[in-house]
Amino acid sequence: MENKKLAITGANGYLGKHTTTTAIQKGWQVVGIVRREDAAKEVEYLGAKPMIIKDFNKESLSNALTGCKAVIHFRGAVCGSEELFEKVNIEGMRILIEAAVEKKVSRIIFSSGLGVDRYGIEEWANNAYFYSKHQAEQLLKKRKAPFIIFRPSYILGPNDELIPELINQIGNGSVHIAGDGKIPMQPIYVNDAVEAFLAAADGVGENNQIFDLVGPKIINMLELIEMVVQNIIDLGFNIPHPRINIINFEDAPEQLGLCKEMIDVMRCDIISNGDIAAEALGYKLSDLNNAIKAAVEAKMFPKHTEKGEKAIILLSGGIDSAVALYWAHNKGYNILALSIDYNLRPLNEKKAALKMAESLNIELIEIPLPFIKESFDLRIDGFPIPSSINAPEGFIPSRNLVFYSIAAYYAEKYGCRTIIGGHIAVDPKNFPDAAPNFFKSLEDLINKGKHNKDKTTIELLFPLINMTKIDVINLAKKLNVPLEWTWSCYSDGEHPCRKCNSCRKRIKAFSQVNHSDRQFVL
Repeated sequence: MENKKLAITGANGYLGKHTTTTAIQKGWQVVGIVRREDAAKEVEYLGAKPMIIKDFNKESLSNALTGCKAVIHFRGAVCGSEELFEKVNIEGMRILIEAAVEKKVSRIIFSSGLGVDRYGIEEWANNAYFYSKHQAEQLLKKRKAPFIIFRPSYILGPNDELIPELINQIGNGSVHIAGDGKIPMQPIYVNDAVEAFLAAADGVGENNQIFDLVGPKIINMLELIEMVVQNIIDLGFNIPHPRINIINFEDAPEQLGLCKEMIDVMRCDIISNGDIAAEALGYKLSDLNNAIKAAVEAKMFPKHTEKGEKAIILLSGGIDSAVALYWAHNKGYNILALSIDYNLRPLNEKKAALKMAESLNIELIEIPLPFIKESFDLRIDGFPIPSSINAPEGFIPSRNLVFYSIAAYYAEKYGCRTIIGGHIAVDPKNFPDAAPNFFKSLEDLINKGKHNKDKTTIELLFPLINMTKIDVINLAKKLNVPLEWTWSCYSDGEHPCRKCNSCRKRIKAFSQVNHSDRQFVL
């Protein structure tokens, strides 16, 4: 039976994840070698068997390589001190070779770097990073372990290390480039790079070969930016072309927040023939635009693994919104909670909202609106505000118009088609902007505000709208809502005031049901 067991160091990195995923699809049993527990969970999710080796050592590595046909070595450092490069890139390779020889691994596949052979020749290649990669290659050449060395250019594709950042800068209107942007490069699609790694792991081609891993097209950074912009436009996003900000190489590390070694890598101007590796290992090079398109799509249309229909819920921290929250959670909605932080909102109410969201492992976004005040407070501040006369306690002008408009923004932002509120039957009596006809008009207005190519709609949903406070408390009992966490009082304090209108309604409702309100058990 053919041995299809493969070890991958740095399995949780960009190349590691792509290679692991494809290897498993091709029938490989993958051992993913990582340093941290969270990284182990990532590779386990992909289907690999994780092996945590915090301190790269021969004993642990030999154990991980047991029974493996090949090992792909992605582990490495690009930025850091000379000591780090020595430990990770050079000493790490020495240990890997010793373990591979001991376990009779048939081939070591090493992802080096384009231009490593120019160390000592080109000025941009005379740094500790290129030196460490050069030394790692020399170790492979001198030892008895069969190897394939790849020297890759930029490897592009979904979630790569270049295009998502370019898109962020394009979105901000200005892209920063080290140098003049005209240095030639030959990016390769990550799918092609993975095919090369796995073909080498499977024994294709002769041992002890070195290949430049490059794509079929020679471009420069300015041209790459234009291709990224065009792909964004092709996906239906109307954006202006960004300004290009040229930064000289000397100032680039500080201005771009990158290490000097990464800037030196950007200066590599080597042109090579990608067909040599492709023909030797039996794969075909893809059109560069396929790689760029895949990377742009992954950024602009990220895959989400959440289950359930996504919904926004306005969570105040009172009884009604709490019951609406637990109702939505019980119905299987994938919930994002919004908490509107207006002027003089009780701190206990905010704490209640946060505690309930955390109890259900739901994200809570607090929206600061310090300019929103109750009508009485506005009158004290000297504003004429006619609606403050004979207004119900706690009245805020245009409250629900503002709050639900904000919720609609977040619904659009997160792709939610439902906004849930905790209004009950009695609310419209005192608050006209809590009436069903108001919300129907607002729902129509929200959907009319969408651009004409967006055919989706947003629904305002009120599961408690026909319920009394007693009905809500009875439903809370069925849903196991921790009502003792909720806060109904208009003021703050160690205990509710028991005098405000909201407190009195709460006391009355609990007195009519067989349910103790722990907030008022003193």
